[in-house]
Amino acid sequence: MAATNNLTIPAAFDRVARIYPSYEAAVDSVSRMTFRELDEASRRLVTMLRQQGVQPGDRVGLLTLPSTAHLVSWLAVVRLGALPVAFHTRESAPLLAKLVDKFEAGVILYDASLADLFTATSELCARPVKGVALLTGAGRSATTAQTGLEVPRDLSKFEPAYDLPVPNEDDLAAIVLSSGTSSLPKGVVHSHRGLIEAARSTFAMYRDLRPGSRIAIPYSTAFTGFYATFLPFLNAGGCCVFLEKFDVEVYQNTIRAEQVTHMSLAPTMWRKLLSFDSNPETYASVIQAQFAAEPMDSTTLNRIRETVSPHVAHAYGSTETCGFLTIHTVEDMTGDRLVSVGRPFPNAEVRIVKVGGSAEDVLPAGELGVVLATSPSVALGIWEDDEMTERMFVTDANGLRWWRSSDMGRLDEDGYLFLEGRSDDMIISGGINIMPAAIEEVLFQHPAVLEAAVVGLPHPEWGQQVQAFVVSADPSLSTDELKRFISESGLSRYQQPRAFHFVESLPKTATNKLNRRLLREGA
Repeated sequence: MAATNNLTIPAAFDRVARIYPSYEAAVDSVSRMTFRELDEASRRLVTMLRQQGVQPGDRVGLLTLPSTAHLVSWLAVVRLGALPVAFHTRESAPLLAKLVDKFEAGVILYDASLADLFTATSELCARPVKGVALLTGAGRSATTAQTGLEVPRDLSKFEPAYDLPVPNEDDLAAIVLSSGTSSLPKGVVHSHRGLIEAARSTFAMYRDLRPGSRIAIPYSTAFTGFYATFLPFLNAGGCCVFLEKFDVEVYQNTIRAEQVTHMSLAPTMWRKLLSFDSNPETYASVIQAQFAAEPMDSTTLNRIRETVSPHVAHAYGSTETCGFLTIHTVEDMTGDRLVSVGRPFPNAEVRIVKVGGSAEDVLPAGELGVVLATSPSVALGIWEDDEMTERMFVTDANGLRWWRSSDMGRLDEDGYLFLEGRSDDMIISGGINIMPAAIEEVLFQHPAVLEAAVVGLPHPEWGQQVQAFVVSADPSLSTDELKRFISESGLSRYQQPRAFHFVESLPKTATNKLNRRLLREGA
Protein backbone atom coordinates (compact mmCIF):
# COMPACT_ATOMS: atom_id res chain seq x y z
CA MET A 1 0.00 0.00 0.00
CA ALA A 2 1.42 3.38 -1.01
CA ALA A 3 1.94 5.90 1.78
CA THR A 4 -0.77 8.54 2.05
CA ASN A 5 -1.57 11.51 4.25
CA ASN A 6 -5.27 10.68 4.39
CA LEU A 7 -7.13 10.82 7.68
CA THR A 8 -7.54 7.05 7.88
CA ILE A 9 -6.56 4.44 10.45
CA PRO A 10 -4.16 2.55 8.10
CA ALA A 11 -2.39 5.74 6.98
CA ALA A 12 -2.02 7.00 10.55
CA PHE A 13 -0.70 3.68 11.86
CA ASP A 14 1.70 3.20 8.94
CA ARG A 15 3.20 6.60 9.67
CA VAL A 16 3.71 5.87 13.38
CA ALA A 17 5.19 2.42 12.65
CA ARG A 18 7.67 3.96 10.20
CA ILE A 19 8.80 6.72 12.54
CA TYR A 20 8.80 4.85 15.89
CA PRO A 21 9.32 1.17 14.99
CA SER A 22 11.21 0.26 18.16
CA TYR A 23 8.90 2.09 20.59
CA GLU A 24 6.59 -0.07 22.69
CA ALA A 25 3.05 0.01 21.32
CA ALA A 26 1.25 -2.39 23.65
CA VAL A 27 1.80 -4.31 26.89
CA ASP A 28 -0.35 -6.74 28.83
CA SER A 29 0.20 -9.28 31.60
CA VAL A 30 2.04 -11.77 29.36
CA SER A 31 3.32 -9.94 26.28
CA ARG A 32 4.94 -6.77 24.95
CA MET A 33 4.94 -5.45 21.38
CA THR A 34 6.80 -2.70 19.58
CA PHE A 35 5.19 -0.84 16.71
CA ARG A 36 7.28 -2.92 14.30
CA GLU A 37 6.01 -6.12 15.88
CA LEU A 38 2.41 -4.86 15.93
CA ASP A 39 2.69 -3.97 12.26
CA GLU A 40 3.93 -7.43 11.27
CA ALA A 41 1.53 -9.36 13.52
CA SER A 42 -1.52 -7.48 12.20
CA ARG A 43 -0.41 -8.04 8.58
CA ARG A 44 -0.08 -11.77 9.24
CA LEU A 45 -3.53 -11.81 10.83
CA VAL A 46 -4.93 -10.09 7.72
CA THR A 47 -3.72 -13.06 5.68
CA MET A 48 -5.24 -15.51 8.18
CA LEU A 49 -8.60 -13.71 8.10
CA ARG A 50 -8.63 -13.64 4.32
CA GLN A 51 -8.19 -17.41 4.31
CA GLN A 52 -11.18 -17.59 6.66
CA GLY A 53 -13.22 -15.82 3.99
CA VAL A 54 -13.27 -12.30 5.45
CA GLN A 55 -13.60 -9.61 2.78
CA PRO A 56 -13.67 -5.80 2.83
CA GLY A 57 -16.99 -4.57 4.21
CA ASP A 58 -17.63 -7.72 6.27
CA ARG A 59 -18.32 -7.39 9.97
CA VAL A 60 -15.92 -9.26 12.26
CA GLY A 61 -16.83 -9.87 15.89
CA LEU A 62 -14.35 -9.31 18.71
CA LEU A 63 -15.22 -11.11 21.95
CA THR A 64 -12.07 -9.90 23.61
CA LEU A 65 -10.54 -8.57 26.80
CA PRO A 66 -8.10 -5.65 26.83
CA SER A 67 -4.83 -7.17 25.55
CA THR A 68 -2.13 -6.93 22.92
CA ALA A 69 -3.98 -9.67 21.03
CA HIS A 70 -7.09 -7.51 20.89
CA LEU A 71 -5.12 -4.61 19.43
CA VAL A 72 -3.55 -6.89 16.83
CA SER A 73 -7.02 -8.19 15.93
CA TRP A 74 -8.71 -4.78 15.76
CA LEU A 75 -5.93 -3.33 13.61
CA ALA A 76 -5.91 -6.34 11.28
CA VAL A 77 -9.67 -6.15 10.71
CA VAL A 78 -9.47 -2.43 9.90
CA ARG A 79 -6.44 -2.86 7.61
CA LEU A 80 -8.27 -5.61 5.75
CA GLY A 81 -11.14 -3.19 5.09
CA ALA A 82 -13.64 -5.08 7.25
CA LEU A 83 -15.54 -3.57 10.20
CA PRO A 84 -14.64 -4.60 13.77
CA VAL A 85 -17.55 -5.00 16.20
CA ALA A 86 -16.37 -5.50 19.78
CA PHE A 87 -18.97 -7.27 21.93
CA HIS A 88 -19.44 -6.77 25.67
CA THR A 89 -17.95 -9.86 27.26
CA ARG A 90 -20.40 -9.80 30.18
CA GLU A 91 -23.43 -10.25 27.93
CA SER A 92 -25.30 -13.56 27.84
CA ALA A 93 -24.91 -16.03 24.98
CA PRO A 94 -28.50 -15.50 23.73
CA LEU A 95 -28.00 -11.72 23.50
CA LEU A 96 -24.57 -12.11 21.88
CA ALA A 97 -26.08 -14.48 19.31
CA LYS A 98 -28.66 -11.83 18.42
CA LEU A 99 -25.86 -9.31 17.92
CA VAL A 100 -23.83 -11.70 15.78
CA ASP A 101 -26.90 -12.29 13.62
CA LYS A 102 -27.72 -8.57 13.51
CA PHE A 103 -24.28 -7.67 12.13
CA GLU A 104 -23.95 -10.90 10.13
CA ALA A 105 -20.50 -11.54 11.56
CA GLY A 106 -19.14 -14.72 10.00
CA VAL A 107 -15.91 -14.75 12.01
CA ILE A 108 -15.38 -14.00 15.70
CA LEU A 109 -11.99 -13.53 17.32
CA TYR A 110 -12.45 -14.49 20.97
CA ASP A 111 -10.32 -14.53 24.09
CA ALA A 112 -9.44 -18.14 24.97
CA SER A 113 -10.78 -17.56 28.48
CA LEU A 114 -14.18 -16.96 26.87
CA ALA A 115 -14.18 -20.16 24.80
CA ASP A 116 -17.30 -21.53 26.49
CA LEU A 117 -19.16 -18.27 25.91
CA PHE A 118 -18.11 -18.26 22.25
CA THR A 119 -19.25 -21.86 21.80
CA ALA A 120 -22.61 -21.21 23.47
CA THR A 121 -23.09 -18.10 21.35
CA SER A 122 -22.16 -19.72 18.04
CA GLU A 123 -24.57 -22.60 18.68
CA LEU A 124 -27.44 -20.11 18.94
CA CYS A 125 -26.59 -18.14 15.79
CA ALA A 126 -28.77 -18.39 12.71
CA ARG A 127 -25.79 -19.09 10.45
CA PRO A 128 -22.39 -20.82 10.91
CA VAL A 129 -19.75 -18.75 12.70
CA LYS A 130 -16.00 -19.39 12.54
CA GLY A 131 -13.85 -18.71 15.58
CA VAL A 132 -10.23 -17.71 16.10
CA ALA A 133 -8.94 -18.01 19.67
CA LEU A 134 -6.69 -15.35 21.22
CA LEU A 135 -4.40 -16.67 23.93
CA THR A 136 -3.92 -13.88 26.49
CA GLY A 137 -3.00 -13.62 30.14
CA ALA A 138 -6.60 -14.29 31.08
CA GLY A 139 -6.66 -17.43 28.95
CA ARG A 140 -3.40 -19.01 30.06
CA SER A 141 -5.22 -21.84 31.83
CA ALA A 142 -7.81 -22.23 29.08
CA THR A 143 -7.67 -25.18 26.72
CA THR A 144 -8.30 -24.48 23.06
CA ALA A 145 -8.94 -27.06 20.38
CA GLN A 146 -5.63 -27.92 18.73
CA THR A 147 -7.41 -28.15 15.37
CA GLY A 148 -8.60 -24.54 15.58
CA LEU A 149 -6.69 -21.36 14.80
CA GLU A 150 -5.03 -19.57 17.68
CA VAL A 151 -3.31 -16.19 17.96
CA PRO A 152 -0.41 -15.61 18.39
CA ARG A 153 0.57 -19.29 18.08
CA ASP A 154 -0.41 -19.68 14.42
CA LEU A 155 0.54 -16.24 13.06
CA SER A 156 3.95 -17.45 11.85
CA LYS A 157 2.18 -19.80 9.43
CA PHE A 158 0.82 -16.85 7.45
CA GLU A 159 2.79 -14.39 5.34
CA PRO A 160 2.40 -10.67 6.13
CA ALA A 161 -0.10 -8.99 3.79
CA TYR A 162 1.26 -5.97 1.92
CA ASP A 163 -1.52 -5.66 -0.65
CA LEU A 164 -3.81 -3.81 1.74
CA PRO A 165 -6.77 -1.76 0.50
CA VAL A 166 -6.55 2.04 0.68
CA PRO A 167 -9.73 3.39 2.29
CA ASN A 168 -11.19 6.83 1.75
CA GLU A 169 -11.51 9.16 4.72
CA ASP A 170 -15.30 8.90 4.82
CA ASP A 171 -15.43 5.11 4.45
CA LEU A 172 -16.84 3.07 7.32
CA ALA A 173 -14.09 2.06 9.77
CA ALA A 174 -15.71 0.53 12.86
CA ILE A 175 -18.99 -0.21 14.61
CA VAL A 176 -19.08 0.64 18.31
CA LEU A 177 -21.87 -0.72 20.49
CA SER A 178 -23.92 1.42 22.82
CA SER A 179 -24.34 0.47 26.46
CA GLY A 180 -27.63 -1.29 25.85
CA THR A 181 -29.20 -0.79 29.29
CA SER A 182 -32.71 -1.71 28.23
CA SER A 183 -32.62 -3.40 24.82
CA LEU A 184 -30.32 -4.85 22.19
CA PRO A 185 -27.28 -2.55 21.94
CA LYS A 186 -27.30 -0.40 18.82
CA GLY A 187 -24.34 -0.27 16.46
CA VAL A 188 -22.88 3.22 16.11
CA VAL A 189 -21.01 3.55 12.81
CA HIS A 190 -17.82 5.63 12.63
CA SER A 191 -15.74 6.67 9.64
CA HIS A 192 -11.96 6.72 9.33
CA ARG A 193 -11.97 10.51 9.38
CA GLY A 194 -14.15 10.57 12.49
CA LEU A 195 -11.87 8.19 14.41
CA ILE A 196 -8.71 10.09 13.49
CA GLU A 197 -10.32 13.43 14.32
CA ALA A 198 -11.35 12.00 17.70
CA ALA A 199 -7.79 10.82 18.36
CA ARG A 200 -6.28 14.17 17.36
CA SER A 201 -8.70 16.25 19.43
CA THR A 202 -7.59 14.55 22.64
CA PHE A 203 -4.25 16.36 22.50
CA ALA A 204 -6.27 19.13 24.14
CA MET A 205 -6.85 16.78 27.08
CA TYR A 206 -3.98 14.30 27.51
CA ARG A 207 -1.32 16.52 29.03
CA ASP A 208 2.15 16.06 27.50
CA LEU A 209 0.99 13.19 25.27
CA ARG A 210 4.00 12.25 23.15
CA PRO A 211 5.77 9.20 21.71
CA GLY A 212 6.59 6.93 24.64
CA SER A 213 3.74 8.12 26.88
CA ARG A 214 1.99 5.24 28.63
CA ILE A 215 -1.68 4.84 29.55
CA ALA A 216 -3.26 2.06 31.63
CA ILE A 217 -6.43 0.69 30.02
CA PRO A 218 -8.78 -1.56 32.03
CA TYR A 219 -11.91 -0.69 30.04
CA SER A 220 -14.09 -3.16 28.18
CA THR A 221 -12.98 -3.32 24.55
CA ALA A 222 -16.60 -2.62 23.55
CA PHE A 223 -16.74 0.61 25.56
CA THR A 224 -16.27 3.92 23.75
CA GLY A 225 -13.89 4.81 26.60
CA PHE A 226 -11.61 2.09 25.24
CA TYR A 227 -11.50 3.89 21.89
CA ALA A 228 -10.97 7.23 23.61
CA THR A 229 -7.86 5.87 25.36
CA PHE A 230 -6.13 3.40 23.03
CA LEU A 231 -6.66 5.31 19.78
CA PRO A 232 -5.02 8.64 20.82
CA PHE A 233 -1.98 6.84 22.22
CA LEU A 234 -1.68 4.54 19.20
CA ASN A 235 -1.91 7.59 16.95
CA ALA A 236 0.76 9.49 18.94
CA GLY A 237 3.31 6.67 19.23
CA GLY A 238 2.44 6.04 22.87
CA CYS A 239 2.06 2.71 24.65
CA CYS A 240 -1.20 1.08 25.71
CA VAL A 241 -0.83 -0.89 28.95
CA PHE A 242 -3.77 -3.29 28.95
CA LEU A 243 -5.34 -4.95 32.00
CA GLU A 244 -7.73 -7.84 31.39
CA LYS A 245 -9.99 -6.60 34.18
CA PHE A 246 -10.12 -3.86 36.78
CA ASP A 247 -8.58 -5.40 39.87
CA VAL A 248 -7.54 -2.57 42.21
CA GLU A 249 -4.38 -4.22 43.55
CA VAL A 250 -3.23 -5.40 40.11
CA TYR A 251 -4.00 -1.99 38.67
CA GLN A 252 -1.88 -0.19 41.25
CA ASN A 253 1.01 -2.62 40.81
CA THR A 254 0.81 -2.04 37.06
CA ILE A 255 0.95 1.73 37.48
CA ARG A 256 4.21 1.36 39.40
CA ALA A 257 5.80 -1.41 37.34
CA GLU A 258 5.00 0.09 33.92
CA GLN A 259 5.66 3.70 34.92
CA VAL A 260 2.28 4.75 33.59
CA THR A 261 2.08 8.46 32.74
CA HIS A 262 -1.67 8.80 32.17
CA MET A 263 -4.60 7.29 34.05
CA SER A 264 -8.18 7.19 32.81
CA LEU A 265 -10.99 5.68 34.90
CA ALA A 266 -14.74 6.06 35.26
CA PRO A 267 -15.83 7.77 38.51
CA THR A 268 -16.97 4.51 40.11
CA MET A 269 -13.53 3.01 39.40
CA TRP A 270 -11.76 6.03 40.90
CA ARG A 271 -13.80 5.67 44.09
CA LYS A 272 -12.84 2.00 44.44
CA LEU A 273 -9.19 2.76 43.73
CA LEU A 274 -8.86 5.56 46.26
CA SER A 275 -10.71 3.64 48.97
CA PHE A 276 -8.08 0.90 48.62
CA ASP A 277 -4.86 2.92 48.66
CA SER A 278 -4.32 6.65 49.00
CA ASN A 279 -0.50 6.58 48.98
CA PRO A 280 0.78 9.24 46.55
CA GLU A 281 4.01 7.26 45.99
CA THR A 282 1.97 4.68 44.07
CA TYR A 283 1.30 7.28 41.41
CA ALA A 284 4.73 8.97 41.25
CA SER A 285 5.03 8.45 37.46
CA VAL A 286 1.56 9.78 36.66
CA ILE A 287 1.46 13.10 34.81
CA GLN A 288 -2.29 13.33 34.52
CA ALA A 289 -5.48 11.75 35.83
CA GLN A 290 -8.63 11.76 33.73
CA PHE A 291 -12.23 10.67 34.10
CA ALA A 292 -15.37 10.54 32.00
CA ALA A 293 -18.52 8.40 31.50
CA GLU A 294 -20.53 10.14 34.25
CA PRO A 295 -20.30 13.18 36.54
CA MET A 296 -17.75 13.11 39.35
CA ASP A 297 -18.52 14.15 42.90
CA SER A 298 -16.30 16.91 44.30
CA THR A 299 -15.11 14.76 47.22
CA THR A 300 -13.52 12.14 44.96
CA LEU A 301 -12.23 14.81 42.60
CA ASN A 302 -10.32 16.50 45.39
CA ARG A 303 -8.87 13.16 46.51
CA ILE A 304 -7.56 12.53 42.98
CA ARG A 305 -5.88 15.94 42.93
CA GLU A 306 -4.29 15.38 46.32
CA THR A 307 -3.24 11.75 45.83
CA VAL A 308 -2.66 10.99 42.14
CA SER A 309 -1.84 14.18 40.26
CA PRO A 310 -2.68 17.87 40.50
CA HIS A 311 -3.33 17.72 36.76
CA VAL A 312 -6.86 16.38 36.39
CA ALA A 313 -9.05 16.46 33.30
CA HIS A 314 -12.75 15.74 33.11
CA ALA A 315 -14.19 14.92 29.71
CA TYR A 316 -17.73 14.45 28.47
CA GLY A 317 -18.73 12.60 25.35
CA SER A 318 -20.53 9.55 24.04
CA THR A 319 -20.40 6.54 21.76
CA GLU A 320 -22.07 8.67 19.08
CA THR A 321 -19.17 11.16 19.17
CA CYS A 322 -16.44 8.53 19.58
CA GLY A 323 -15.44 9.88 22.93
CA PHE A 324 -15.15 13.43 23.97
CA LEU A 325 -17.02 16.67 23.35
CA THR A 326 -16.04 18.88 26.27
CA ILE A 327 -12.89 19.15 28.35
CA HIS A 328 -12.49 20.54 31.84
CA THR A 329 -8.95 21.01 33.14
CA VAL A 330 -7.75 21.58 36.66
CA GLU A 331 -7.07 25.26 36.02
CA ASP A 332 -10.80 25.86 35.60
CA MET A 333 -11.99 23.57 38.39
CA THR A 334 -12.70 26.34 40.87
CA GLY A 335 -15.77 27.62 42.67
CA ASP A 336 -19.08 26.61 41.15
CA ARG A 337 -17.24 25.27 38.08
CA LEU A 338 -15.66 22.47 40.07
CA VAL A 339 -18.51 20.21 38.98
CA SER A 340 -18.75 21.43 35.38
CA VAL A 341 -17.69 19.14 32.51
CA GLY A 342 -15.96 22.07 30.86
CA ARG A 343 -16.09 23.69 27.46
CA PRO A 344 -16.02 22.11 23.98
CA PHE A 345 -12.95 20.40 22.56
CA PRO A 346 -11.31 22.05 19.54
CA ASN A 347 -13.70 21.93 16.55
CA ALA A 348 -16.63 20.85 18.73
CA GLU A 349 -19.72 22.85 19.68
CA VAL A 350 -22.43 22.36 22.29
CA ARG A 351 -25.86 23.93 22.58
CA ILE A 352 -28.82 23.48 24.91
CA VAL A 353 -32.29 23.16 23.40
CA LYS A 354 -35.69 22.76 24.96
CA VAL A 355 -37.01 19.23 25.55
CA GLY A 356 -38.67 17.96 22.38
CA GLY A 357 -37.42 20.97 20.41
CA SER A 358 -35.43 21.28 17.19
CA ALA A 359 -31.77 22.24 16.80
CA GLU A 360 -32.91 25.87 16.48
CA ASP A 361 -34.80 25.91 19.80
CA VAL A 362 -31.71 27.09 21.67
CA LEU A 363 -32.15 28.06 25.31
CA PRO A 364 -30.34 31.00 26.93
CA ALA A 365 -27.47 30.59 29.37
CA GLY A 366 -28.50 29.11 32.69
CA GLU A 367 -31.63 27.33 31.49
CA LEU A 368 -31.91 23.54 31.72
CA GLY A 369 -32.52 21.60 28.53
CA VAL A 370 -31.29 18.80 26.26
CA VAL A 371 -27.62 18.74 25.25
CA LEU A 372 -26.89 18.83 21.50
CA ALA A 373 -23.35 18.60 20.15
CA THR A 374 -21.44 18.61 16.89
CA SER A 375 -17.84 17.85 15.94
CA PRO A 376 -15.87 16.18 13.11
CA SER A 377 -16.03 12.90 15.04
CA VAL A 378 -19.84 12.65 15.18
CA ALA A 379 -20.89 9.19 13.96
CA LEU A 380 -22.25 8.49 10.49
CA GLY A 381 -25.35 6.90 12.00
CA ILE A 382 -26.80 3.75 13.52
CA TRP A 383 -26.18 0.48 11.70
CA GLU A 384 -29.16 -0.36 9.46
CA ASP A 385 -31.57 1.78 11.50
CA ASP A 386 -32.60 4.85 9.54
CA GLU A 387 -35.37 5.73 12.00
CA MET A 388 -33.02 5.86 14.99
CA THR A 389 -30.38 7.67 12.96
CA GLU A 390 -32.90 10.35 12.09
CA ARG A 391 -33.97 10.63 15.72
CA MET A 392 -30.46 10.83 17.17
CA PHE A 393 -28.78 13.02 14.55
CA VAL A 394 -30.38 16.27 13.42
CA THR A 395 -29.40 18.93 10.91
CA ASP A 396 -29.89 22.63 11.60
CA ALA A 397 -30.91 25.39 9.20
CA ASN A 398 -27.27 25.94 8.19
CA GLY A 399 -26.73 22.30 7.27
CA LEU A 400 -24.68 21.51 10.37
CA ARG A 401 -25.21 18.00 11.73
CA TRP A 402 -25.80 17.55 15.48
CA TRP A 403 -25.99 14.60 17.85
CA ARG A 404 -29.04 14.80 20.11
CA SER A 405 -28.13 13.39 23.51
CA SER A 406 -30.38 12.13 26.29
CA ASP A 407 -28.51 14.31 28.77
CA MET A 408 -29.96 17.31 30.53
CA GLY A 409 -27.65 20.25 31.05
CA ARG A 410 -27.12 23.98 31.08
CA LEU A 411 -24.42 26.37 29.86
CA ASP A 412 -23.21 29.30 31.91
CA GLU A 413 -22.37 32.72 30.45
CA ASP A 414 -18.84 31.62 29.51
CA GLY A 415 -19.90 28.39 27.80
CA TYR A 416 -19.12 25.92 30.58
CA LEU A 417 -21.42 22.89 30.46
CA PHE A 418 -23.07 21.56 33.61
CA LEU A 419 -24.79 18.17 33.41
CA GLU A 420 -27.83 17.60 35.59
CA GLY A 421 -28.44 13.97 34.64
CA ARG A 422 -30.15 12.15 31.81
CA SER A 423 -33.64 13.14 30.72
CA ASP A 424 -34.92 9.69 31.68
CA ASP A 425 -33.30 10.07 35.14
CA MET A 426 -35.43 13.10 35.94
CA ILE A 427 -37.70 12.65 38.97
CA ILE A 428 -41.09 14.37 38.85
CA SER A 429 -42.50 14.66 42.34
CA GLY A 430 -45.60 16.74 42.95
CA GLY A 431 -45.10 18.41 39.58
CA ILE A 432 -41.52 19.48 40.41
CA ASN A 433 -38.67 18.34 38.18
CA ILE A 434 -35.78 17.00 40.29
CA MET A 435 -32.40 15.90 38.90
CA PRO A 436 -30.51 13.35 41.04
CA ALA A 437 -26.97 14.69 40.51
CA ALA A 438 -27.18 17.48 43.12
CA ILE A 439 -28.54 15.08 45.75
CA GLU A 440 -25.87 12.47 45.04
CA GLU A 441 -23.21 15.17 45.27
CA VAL A 442 -24.27 15.85 48.86
CA LEU A 443 -24.38 12.15 49.77
CA PHE A 444 -20.83 11.63 48.52
CA GLN A 445 -19.64 14.26 50.98
CA HIS A 446 -20.50 11.97 53.88
CA PRO A 447 -17.28 10.16 54.88
CA ALA A 448 -19.00 6.77 55.19
CA VAL A 449 -20.63 6.80 51.73
CA LEU A 450 -18.73 4.86 49.05
CA GLU A 451 -21.41 4.95 46.36
CA ALA A 452 -24.83 6.53 46.07
CA ALA A 453 -27.66 6.69 43.58
CA VAL A 454 -30.91 8.64 43.74
CA VAL A 455 -34.02 7.59 41.82
CA GLY A 456 -37.71 8.35 41.75
CA LEU A 457 -40.01 5.54 42.85
CA PRO A 458 -43.80 5.46 42.38
CA HIS A 459 -45.85 7.26 45.02
CA PRO A 460 -49.69 7.35 45.20
CA GLU A 461 -49.87 11.03 46.07
CA TRP A 462 -46.79 12.69 44.56
CA GLY A 463 -46.35 10.57 41.45
CA GLN A 464 -42.74 9.82 42.34
CA GLN A 465 -40.81 9.97 45.59
CA VAL A 466 -37.09 10.71 45.94
CA GLN A 467 -35.24 7.72 47.39
CA ALA A 468 -31.53 6.96 47.75
CA PHE A 469 -29.51 3.74 47.47
CA VAL A 470 -26.24 3.81 49.41
CA VAL A 471 -23.13 1.63 49.60
CA SER A 472 -21.56 2.33 52.99
CA ALA A 473 -18.04 1.80 54.30
CA ASP A 474 -19.43 1.80 57.84
CA PRO A 475 -21.98 -0.88 58.82
CA SER A 476 -23.27 1.38 61.60
CA LEU A 477 -24.36 4.13 59.20
CA SER A 478 -28.09 4.64 59.71
CA THR A 479 -31.02 6.23 57.94
CA ASP A 480 -31.34 8.75 60.78
CA GLU A 481 -27.70 9.81 60.36
CA LEU A 482 -28.14 10.34 56.61
CA LYS A 483 -31.40 12.24 57.10
CA ARG A 484 -29.65 14.54 59.58
CA PHE A 485 -26.70 15.00 57.22
CA ILE A 486 -28.99 15.78 54.27
CA SER A 487 -31.15 18.19 56.26
CA GLU A 488 -28.06 20.22 57.17
CA SER A 489 -26.72 20.27 53.61
CA GLY A 490 -28.70 23.11 52.14
CA LEU A 491 -30.73 20.91 49.80
CA SER A 492 -34.30 22.06 49.35
CA ARG A 493 -36.94 20.07 51.19
CA TYR A 494 -38.36 18.61 47.96
CA GLN A 495 -34.88 17.30 46.99
CA GLN A 496 -34.27 15.40 50.21
CA PRO A 497 -34.69 11.61 49.96
CA ARG A 498 -37.64 10.24 51.87
CA ALA A 499 -36.10 6.76 52.16
CA PHE A 500 -32.62 5.26 52.17
CA HIS A 501 -31.74 1.74 51.03
CA PHE A 502 -28.40 0.28 52.14
CA VAL A 503 -27.01 -2.13 49.53
CA GLU A 504 -23.75 -4.02 49.01
CA SER A 505 -23.29 -2.67 45.48
CA LEU A 506 -25.05 -0.65 42.81
CA PRO A 507 -25.99 -2.22 39.46
CA LYS A 508 -23.78 -1.24 36.54
CA THR A 509 -24.06 -1.49 32.79
CA ALA A 510 -21.54 -3.41 30.68
CA THR A 511 -19.55 -0.17 30.45
CA ASN A 512 -19.48 0.31 34.23
CA LYS A 513 -22.05 3.11 34.31
CA LEU A 514 -24.74 3.24 36.96
CA ASN A 515 -27.89 1.42 35.85
CA ARG A 516 -30.73 3.37 37.44
CA ARG A 517 -33.35 1.40 35.56
CA LEU A 518 -32.44 -1.78 37.47
CA LEU A 519 -32.59 0.14 40.75
CA ARG A 520 -36.09 1.38 39.96
CA GLU A 521 -37.29 -2.02 38.80
CA GLY A 522 -35.80 -3.90 41.75
CA ALA A 523 -37.05 -1.58 44.47
